[in-house]
Amino acid sequence: MSASRKNWTVTRCDSFEDMRRIGIRNWQRRSAAERRQAAWELVVEAWQMQKRDPNELRLQRSAQVLRKA
Repeated sequence: MSASRKNWTVTRCDSFEDMRRIGIRNWQRRSAAERRQAAWELVVEAWQMQKRDPNELRLQRSAQVLRKA
């Protein structure tokens, strides 16, 4: 078994509702940081699927000089 799959679990679901309930339970077990990281990974993947540069997602700093008149 590959290293990326060693933490996977297999669960048999008898209905879509069972699958939904298990999915919700699994996400609720995750910390807020883990959920945020997963959401960010989805954003980056969607951005890349649109053939856009992931660097565009970075925060941009704009500097402006203001002087008193």
